[in-house]
Order: sequence, then C-alpha cells, then structure tokens
Amino acid sequence: MVNLSGDISNSIYKRSIANLHGNVLMSGKMLELLVLLDGRTNLRAVSQKMHLGISDVRPLLSKLLKNGIIEEVQHNIEVLDPQFLGYMAEQLSRIAGPIAQVMVEDAVLKISDGSSEVAQHQAAELIEMLGRQIPDETRRVEFIQNMLRKLRDM
Repeated sequence: MVNLSGDISNSIYKRSIANLHGNVLMSGKMLELLVLLDGRTNLRAVSQKMHLGISDVRPLLSKLLKNGIIEEVQHNIEVLDPQFLGYMAEQLSRIAGPIAQVMVEDAVLKISDGSSEVAQHQAAELIEMLGRQIPDETRRVEFIQNMLRKLRDM
C-alpha cells in the first residue's frame, strides 16, 4: 500500500515503467504531473509549476504510484548545516546590514527550488550568488574567500 500521509512536499519521484500494471487512464493533470516528475524536482516545486496545492497533487500521485508508473527517488543528499547559513548571514550583514538575512533566505530558496535546505554540492553556487550582490569588489572577494574557508573547515 502506498503511504502518502504527512509532509510529502520534499519528496522526489521519477517515471518508471518497471512496475507498470496494464493500461491506465490518465486525466490531463495526471499527465502533466507525470511529465514534471523528473527525479530531481521535489513535489513542492512540481505543485507550484502545476498551480496546485500539495493536497491536490496527492491523489494524482497516489494513482500514478498504484499503477506503477512512478517511483520515489531514494537518496540521501548531504545538506549545508544551518549554522553555516547563519554564519553566512552574519558575515554578509557586516557588508549589507540587516537585509543580509533576507538575502540569504532568498538565495537559499532560489537555489533549492523552494526548499529551506541547500545541498552541499550547491554551496559554491550559493556563495557566488550572494557574492554577486556585493558591489564593492574587495569586500566581495573577502566574503567569498571567508565563506569558502568556513565551508572547508566544517
């Protein structure tokens, strides 16, 4: 039995025909969902692209799962420690002031497709994205170097 209770917004699914159980009738929304399930994008981002809430996606997802058309992607992605993000906001606030926290939060949401967690392999991209927002080149370089040092020391 498929369990879709609780918060499924960070779950990731991919198309799979390995367990296909005969013919399946699909609505337009089911087909749209199937196309968007790429094995990389979480359900929060997929539901936003479909202009639906998670509660509207859940029954569509359930039918696709029960018919063996999709499967959940199981992987453990190492994410950046929230303390690192706090340190980043603290260091950026020395340059940009109190808006720094919002800058970090916005960058995290952008890089992580709406999640509050950033995969470790995206750390350099996050640092670079925030660095581009620092107009003074000397301070930008210092910020980037400081963040990379901190990341390496973690």
